[in-house]
Amino acid sequence: MNSPSPSQTLSGDAERIRQHSFTRWMSYDLLQAATDFCKNLGLVAIYTECSREHLTRYLFWRPPEGARVEIRSGRTEEQFRAFEQANLAKGWRLLSLHINENEIYSAVWISPEHYETAVAMLAVYGITPAQRRPGA
Repeated sequence: MNSPSPSQTLSGDAERIRQHSFTRWMSYDLLQAATDFCKNLGLVAIYTECSREHLTRYLFWRPPEGARVEIRSGRTEEQFRAFEQANLAKGWRLLSLHINENEIYSAVWISPEHYETAVAMLAVYGITPAQRRPGA
């Protein structure tokens, strides 16, 4: 299985919006508390990045009611592929994918009926959705 092409971050006005909307870079011990807090507020990650120092940051959004989302950050390619296969089996779409310079994967999958809405929200932040390569 070929890996999908990662999301691209665009420059311009969207870059300023994106940079002011990211969470701070968080260490692993802070991630669970931060994501649990945001989840209780009805917010989930639409995009995630992991730095070469193994810090993670998110862009959060309030998804449409009924949307189901899976977020995995700081994973190896092998771990990513396992999540990708499981989500494909459920019929979920890979929404966003970041691969850092150390080949660490961070991804968001979403239930298919809310994919286009999520893609439109990514566009506000100047982020393209992950793309399947031919034959992937």
